[in-house]
Amino acid sequence: MKKRAFGVTAATPAKADVVFYEKDNWSVYTRGLIATHYQYAFGDGDPAAAQGVLVGGKILPGAATDPINQKLKLSRIRSGFIGTQLGVGVRRIISDRVKVDSLIAINLADVSSNRNQEINKSVDVREAWAAVETPVGTFKFGRQFMIFGSGSAPVVMISHKYGVGNPCFVNFPTIACASVGAGALYAGFDAQLRYETPRFAGLQFQVAASDPWIGPGYQMTSTPRFDAELNLDLKFGDTGRVRAFAQGVTQTIKRRNVDLSLTTGTVMGGMGTAVLEVAGLAIGGGGWQCKGCGTRQVFEVGVDSANPLAYDNTTFDLRTARGFFGNAGYTFYDFTLAAGAGAAYVRPTVSDAAANTPVSVLKSSTEYHVTFTKKIDAIALIAEYMHWKNTWHFGEKQDVTYTGLGANFVW
Repeated sequence: MKKRAFGVTAATPAKADVVFYEKDNWSVYTRGLIATHYQYAFGDGDPAAAQGVLVGGKILPGAATDPINQKLKLSRIRSGFIGTQLGVGVRRIISDRVKVDSLIAINLADVSSNRNQEINKSVDVREAWAAVETPVGTFKFGRQFMIFGSGSAPVVMISHKYGVGNPCFVNFPTIACASVGAGALYAGFDAQLRYETPRFAGLQFQVAASDPWIGPGYQMTSTPRFDAELNLDLKFGDTGRVRAFAQGVTQTIKRRNVDLSLTTGTVMGGMGTAVLEVAGLAIGGGGWQCKGCGTRQVFEVGVDSANPLAYDNTTFDLRTARGFFGNAGYTFYDFTLAAGAGAAYVRPTVSDAAANTPVSVLKSSTEYHVTFTKKIDAIALIAEYMHWKNTWHFGEKQDVTYTGLGANFVW
């Protein structure tokens, strides 16, 4: 199944692949993206907690915030949502019925200077997988884009395939997050053993056993994480296509308490998304709910490891979050105008709602955005606007606006 996710990932040959060696049923190819964007963010810095500390939703503007009025004004030059990536793959045709594909994708965390002139830049081997394709299905193994949450990608990329969006932590050199955190989830990458059935009548089923997520306190994982997906991909007419995704995730987590008793929990979630494309118009949307997830990813800890969003780090109760998101875009003469919105909500635990709680947990994150893209051969130029709002359980609020201009070279 061709599946371009948040990066250069794909399970079968993509149109953008550049093949530079082909002989004796072996071929070597490359795909990638280089992006640089100017972004100006302004609005509220992270608010002071009414009591204790804020949990979730923070952007950590740090010294970029005016300490007198807590207002943020920040210019950055950064990589885009998908980031700067280089992928190299090898394919092997074993027989008319059996093929092997593989990909190693290296990602540069950000093109920014880090502003303190550090020499080293963070480099991540984002993907490193091989896939054996047979008439009875595909067996894919290695580090790859996880299943649960990947249903957000086709919807998000209607607007932000080449854009920046919300940068998650505005003062840190991280890949930007598009609308992830306000409805859409980021699936992430991890080691997997995955099976994909052949497609029948447009339907395909996938299941994966994956390296489990862990966090402070919950370090014991006696079983892998299991993800599954049933997807539909149908084309109609000359330009029509409909895709739909139903996804689920479950993982058992454990911790040993001070009194040596064992606490066990179950992360469990479901997501449904769909995208319709016809005659240059693309419309997509989705929703999800997950126990033990944050608003950005499964088992979200974030930069404040003492106060993870996915669970209460005092009682170790798992929090439940849900999100809704949608995008629409129209492409004409290589111009694309797109807009969308999303919202994520966190259900507080009993201890979160207590009067003497030491934390104020994120209540909701909402956003709306507009993007304008122009393709010129392999170059994509983009202008974008996004307005973001966070609210916390004890009434703290934050409004931030992100504007940007960027250029991408894609192959």
